Amino acid sequence: MRKILVLLHRYLGLVLCLFLLGSGLTGSAIVFSKAIDSYLHPRLLTVDSQPNAQMQVDALLRHAKEANPGEKPAFVYMPLAPAEAAQVLFQPSGLRVHANPYTGEVLGLRHPNDSLTGLLIDFHVHLFAGKTGKQIQGWIGLGALLLTMVGVYLWWPKRTKWKQAFSIKWGAGAFRVWFDAHRVSGAIAAVLIALTALTGSALALYDLITEPVLIAVTGEGTRQPQPKVPAASAPQASIDAMLRQARSMFPDGQVTRITLPVKEGGAVGVRMRLDGEIHQFGRSFVWFNRYSGEVLRVDNALEANRAVQIQSWLFPLHTGVVGGPLTQWLQVLVGLSLAFLSFSGAWLWVRKARTKASVNARRVRAGESVAG
Repeated sequence: MRKILVLLHRYLGLVLCLFLLGSGLTGSAIVFSKAIDSYLHPRLLTVDSQPNAQMQVDALLRHAKEANPGEKPAFVYMPLAPAEAAQVLFQPSGLRVHANPYTGEVLGLRHPNDSLTGLLIDFHVHLFAGKTGKQIQGWIGLGALLLTMVGVYLWWPKRTKWKQAFSIKWGAGAFRVWFDAHRVSGAIAAVLIALTALTGSALALYDLITEPVLIAVTGEGTRQPQPKVPAASAPQASIDAMLRQARSMFPDGQVTRITLPVKEGGAVGVRMRLDGEIHQFGRSFVWFNRYSGEVLRVDNALEANRAVQIQSWLFPLHTGVVGGPLTQWLQVLVGLSLAFLSFSGAWLWVRKARTKASVNARRVRAGESVAG
């Protein structure tokens, strides 16, 4: 059994090596993607802070539509800090209009992949291949989880060998040093790598695996269709008025995003993070009739079923925001550890294969010499 597990760990690691190396490096880089992008593009992503000013979302949307008249706005990403710009996402292109949330002034237009961090996120999540790439990443994550479990089993020491299990023989040859470093770093980072792989796979394969599992385990699901709005010839109601009403219902809540209807029958959704929610963007919604501004439904994540409560932990755990900067830096180390394990595992295999080939070649030459 041990020989089988060694072969599984070795060759599954080789198959996934480049994917896990890329995922580890890009995952580490995008932990602080927002801060990095703001530093690289301050005029696009930052504004003068106006703590006492009211955000003008209606004006913002009007100016955004003028800047990109050929498409419909689908989401408004609200600023989470006073000096942040707002973003309006248009479909189907994914183009984003960056604007001053206090005046509605357009600061610029950009597709996410026009930025370094956007490219890193697209590779990390989608492998530059859209929904198909996202599913592939989900299966790769499950492969990483299996690799980690098998690796821990192979590493697990006997009772009297715990000190040796965490030691590296620095004075030995290069192969032994790399082998020990691979073994020890894998053992130290195993739990966090497994957690990251599991949550990443759960997010990437949500409809295929996660939602059915949650329904099977809790008897409840997380998917709830948006409220429907009868078609009408009336103009769009004020988004600013809807925001005021949502904030009056949840004074401690922070508005993080606004969902806009792009098809007939769609409602306006105000997404909020309430005090006590673990998800960084919140999972609470207030849905409005797009024409009358009437409240259609309120989804309070703090009162949601068990499936929603479990789901709310997946993204924060995967991104490391649960404990603030400390856990985010820890997540950076997890990504670097995954990249190191992938590289060192491949290096050990190549080194061993070359050594074996060299030994075989010497044997052949020795045999030819004897025969001669």
